[in-house]
Amino acid sequence: MTNGTPPPERKALGGDPSALFDSAVKAFSEGRAADACRQCKILLEIASDNRDVLHLYAAAAASSGDTATAIAASQRLIKLAPDHAEGRRNLGALLASQKRHAEARVHLGAAVKLAPNHVGGRLMLVRSLRALEAHAEARAEAEAVATLAPDNADAQFTLGNLRLSGGDRDGALRAFARALALRPDHIDTLVNLGVALRASNRGDEARLALQRALTLQPGSSSAHFNLGTLELDRGAWEEAIRRYRLALEAGGDAVSLHRGIGLAHLLRNDRDAAIASFKASLAVAPEDPDTLVALGDALVQLKRMSEATDCFRRALVAAPRHPQAIPRLFNQALQCCDWDEARRLKPMVDALTDEALAKGEAPAEAAFLSLAHAEDPARNRAIAEAMSRLAAQRAGPRLVLPARPRDGGRRLKLGYLSTDFRNHAVSQLLVRTLELHDRSQFKVWAYSTGSEDRSALRERVRDGVDAFIDVRDHDHRAAAERIAKDEVDILIDLTLHTTGARLEIAALRPAPIQMGWLGYPGSSGADFFDYLLTDKIVTPPDQAPHYSEQLAYLPETFQPNDDRQPIAPGTSKRAGYGLPETGFVFCSFNQPYKIEPVLFDVWMGLLRDLPESVLWLHRVNEVAPVNLQREAEKRGVAPERLVFADRPEKPIHLRRLGLADLALDTRLYNGHTTTSDALWAKLPVLTLLGSQYASRVSASVLTAIGMPDLVATNLEGYRTIALRLARDPAALANVKARLARNRSTLPLFDSPRFARNLEAVYHAAWARHEIGLAPALIDVPAPTPGARRDG
Repeated sequence: MTNGTPPPERKALGGDPSALFDSAVKAFSEGRAADACRQCKILLEIASDNRDVLHLYAAAAASSGDTATAIAASQRLIKLAPDHAEGRRNLGALLASQKRHAEARVHLGAAVKLAPNHVGGRLMLVRSLRALEAHAEARAEAEAVATLAPDNADAQFTLGNLRLSGGDRDGALRAFARALALRPDHIDTLVNLGVALRASNRGDEARLALQRALTLQPGSSSAHFNLGTLELDRGAWEEAIRRYRLALEAGGDAVSLHRGIGLAHLLRNDRDAAIASFKASLAVAPEDPDTLVALGDALVQLKRMSEATDCFRRALVAAPRHPQAIPRLFNQALQCCDWDEARRLKPMVDALTDEALAKGEAPAEAAFLSLAHAEDPARNRAIAEAMSRLAAQRAGPRLVLPARPRDGGRRLKLGYLSTDFRNHAVSQLLVRTLELHDRSQFKVWAYSTGSEDRSALRERVRDGVDAFIDVRDHDHRAAAERIAKDEVDILIDLTLHTTGARLEIAALRPAPIQMGWLGYPGSSGADFFDYLLTDKIVTPPDQAPHYSEQLAYLPETFQPNDDRQPIAPGTSKRAGYGLPETGFVFCSFNQPYKIEPVLFDVWMGLLRDLPESVLWLHRVNEVAPVNLQREAEKRGVAPERLVFADRPEKPIHLRRLGLADLALDTRLYNGHTTTSDALWAKLPVLTLLGSQYASRVSASVLTAIGMPDLVATNLEGYRTIALRLARDPAALANVKARLARNRSTLPLFDSPRFARNLEAVYHAAWARHEIGLAPALIDVPAPTPGARRDG
């Protein structure tokens, strides 16, 4: 029963009943609903089927909070008078208040047919249709009401909400603008206008609408919440947290606000604070699926895999088709080598990704995850494109760079942007190149978006560049403006679509030339990167259509290496790592998500064919070893023949690699740093040449060290090479001796040579830019033996 519903007109019952009815009407109109109810009950004993009394009784009962009695009285009224429009409408409202929307829909729909010009009743019908997720019907009704009453602000506001939820952002903006013209100070309209503007990538206008709402109502929790989300978009984590806390103080939804605070902490790598906030959210709503997914993400980063998996599974119990939980759980299955679970989830992940891409949206499946299970370069590019497009939308308008005078003699300024200037594979590979850049031709600046781990490697990176700028606490635009102010000529993003990515910085175009490299083995899918640094093995020319960037070919390999990487002195003993003193030791220190059943079949076949052999693997989490040993047993191999090792300090790891006889590479996603590490430790690596960048890296690395004979083209060839080397000690010794020679003479570990090759590519790209040419394929030839490349 809506507030302010007038009492029915008095109709005489005759004698005392008429006076009693008149008294009931008076009591109701004076706000004495309980008195009106008592008098109506007496009247109904005299005239049980009087429609006016039933109508008044329903109104009085609803007003006094006795919804059950109000519904019962309304139902008796409708039974007596099916065409009673107001009775139908009020019954519908009462049922909707109890979330009985299917029943409400019936009565509100009947009321609309009886009184089609009653705007309030039609808007109530829209609300019930929305609650029933009858979105098309709800929108059609809202459109009809807005046409019927173009000057009704509530009708325009409701239509704007329906259009926004249906993806019609422009239509929503028009409706909200009309609603505000009719009612300029309506807080909810201003807030929802801000939401629509944000969805339309008009962040500055969204902020103005929300700030206007706060001017009118400083305690608007929804305005603070949506401003917090805008701050999250632009990478202003601390300001986002402040806004969310203000919304909490204003009585906003604790579940979503604690979750938002946690997300901001997680984005700035403060995982402990993030987990505390997520737990605060779950204390209010223990099975909220969105919060469970967010908590799972934080636990994954801490490698607490079992707890993370439990979070994702609980989220799917609460929301069986949750678009974020499904790919997360799939990723967990891959990380833990739970292949039965992965097979079950993969079709669901593919379907969700297809749906998102068809709608032009970024899927929940991470671009990096797609490389680990999909062999389709076109699909991988499509996912990366959607992610990059979203980053560009969040970033907002690009910077306008001032014209720079041409000066062919000046040093070029390189800006390396990364979240991984820490004890991480990217820095392990790159640090020597940073040190070796020719300072007579280049200035080298590093822009760090990652956390401070106080490692020796981070200090070495800091010492190896001309300037080390920590922009972790800068928002995206502030970081980009700093790069632009520093007049970086070529910006190289080393993170792209990997953990901690901040593509929004590059999306703002802070440098004249922008390149992607190293961290992510594939196309960025972005129109804000001009080049991808690569080589012709990982990215053959015929695969260029799968890349949004122009290809910038390094002549020998795309992967840098450190020719001074220390190996711990002394010797390692097999017994110290649980390895047998005799027998052949295969190893694979790749991440477990890279191991797949089809390759594991081959590995177990090798162990069956070589009874004295073992397979030495990396223990990354607590679950994968259990699953892999179970899978080995299924394939007729004793579980104890799989030996697992924790990861020590890098120099010790490099020393212990000498205990193995042959490293077995993974197929869909090769070892990258892992392969280089093995070769630096003089351990041969056997790989497969795959169909896309991630599956061709080891082939590039092995070719650059003169070992192409260790690159198989199919699984049978891979198995044949492995068996031959395991059964023929002389052949294996020959391979190891050749590797030891090549290690010091061929390009892979010739760090100065690599630095000159890379600089030649930078010079070629800048030369095109200087004369006004658009980016195009760069193919720098290899230097002649012994020659210095001067750019």
